[in-house]
Amino acid sequence: MLERRLNRLSRASLLLSLLFMSASQAEEPSAQPWSDNPEGVALGQLIHARPASSGRVGVMNFHLINKRGRSRERTALMAHSEIEETTRVAIYFTSPASIQNTVFLNHEHVSQDNDSWLYLPATERVRRLPASERADPFMGTDLSYGDIRDNFRFPIEHWEFRAGALVSERDRELRILEGQARNEESAREMGYGRFEALIDETTLFPVRIEYFDIHDKALKQVTVSQVGQVGEAWTALSFEVENHQTGHRTEVFFEDMRFVPDLNERVFQPTALADGLPRIP
Repeated sequence: MLERRLNRLSRASLLLSLLFMSASQAEEPSAQPWSDNPEGVALGQLIHARPASSGRVGVMNFHLINKRGRSRERTALMAHSEIEETTRVAIYFTSPASIQNTVFLNHEHVSQDNDSWLYLPATERVRRLPASERADPFMGTDLSYGDIRDNFRFPIEHWEFRAGALVSERDRELRILEGQARNEESAREMGYGRFEALIDETTLFPVRIEYFDIHDKALKQVTVSQVGQVGEAWTALSFEVENHQTGHRTEVFFEDMRFVPDLNERVFQPTALADGLPRIP
């Protein structure tokens, strides 16, 4: 699957370069309608096809801060793997005690619907999460379950794209990319009506995303402050999510992020979530 993604990226990168060369000789891409913006579609597809690691593990730290400045801490073990046509992420919470051993698991499939599960120790059962809960807050953070699943990508089945000009920020050239939900059903499922983002075209990672709710009111800002290459893939190592409507924000940073190919399959099996924190070399 990784080789296919890299091949698609190479072809799409060339196409994107040609499209932006053509666009620079015509009108600004952002002035074009959503239905006629091939450079935006190409960039959105590139981001969506960004390679995932064949295996990586790290300690995921959450710092939750409310509008009064009071904070809470949460820690989890995150495992991520791409195998054949499925990308999998498992998040095992280790603290505080109130949520210890809670586990979120997601399988993203290329050719079929995605699957998500949540294990809650208090109920001693694994629950499959429906698509209708995609927009719900993830474990009290300012991330949604959908944000965790998407991993700083924009699902092409839910978004229309429009690319804009290059802008300079902190000695980097970043591309403006806008997204609009394809329809009302997609907007309600995601909890977002549109977004405005700045994209680093070298890593295909967003540096900043402004999300708007289904009523077109500013909802939250995602700021990625550090990315790193783990194995063959780029990944976010530090980022912040601020909810404009509640004043709450979540800071996330990873420690001990490392490349671990050939992760044990039980790490990603729904039937094994109740077994507790897995042992990973």
